[in-house]
Amino acid sequence: MRKPLLSVALVLALAGCAGVVTDDPPRTTERSDATVVDVVDGDTVEVEYPNGTRETVRLLGVDTPEVRAENDPGEFEGVPDTEAGRTCLRDWGYRASEFARTELAGESVTLVVDPASDRRGGYDRLLAYVDYDGGRFNERLVERGHARLYDATFADRDRYAAAEERARESGTGLWECADPYQESLFLPPVSYAIL
Repeated sequence: MRKPLLSVALVLALAGCAGVVTDDPPRTTERSDATVVDVVDGDTVEVEYPNGTRETVRLLGVDTPEVRAENDPGEFEGVPDTEAGRTCLRDWGYRASEFARTELAGESVTLVVDPASDRRGGYDRLLAYVDYDGGRFNERLVERGHARLYDATFADRDRYAAAEERARESGTGLWECADPYQESLFLPPVSYAIL
């Protein structure tokens, strides 16, 4: 009687050691406090952690117009693929960078890594939400028309899509670039000769 019970106990113990095959374990939300030490552009900042290490952070879920490269108006719904459209987007890229600099430079923030998203993006930058001043800065960029929704998987995607739609429909921020009448705003100045 003792041997069969010992055998059953041994089998159960070994089965427990084998583990169970499951899907990937759920990822938890990671939060880190940091100070913004540089604003690279509207959607990229450099931070310093309390231990002194620095990291470049790409703001998750948003894309501001470029200031160091050409903009593709096709990425911004309704913006014409013209010189005026590209010029308007570049102007809003500078405005987004200045907004980020004014709001974030030197400020203490909380970086939030989204378990639904990739942890690292292009150039090995950390992808994170930036919580600051009682809100999420990434979402503020979209609400104020400084950025569009970035085409990626992340937990706040539906909220950002709704914020972009509201900004686009009201012509807020960069979405004024979609106004067909804005073409005349970017014509080169005319020189007048006095005769």
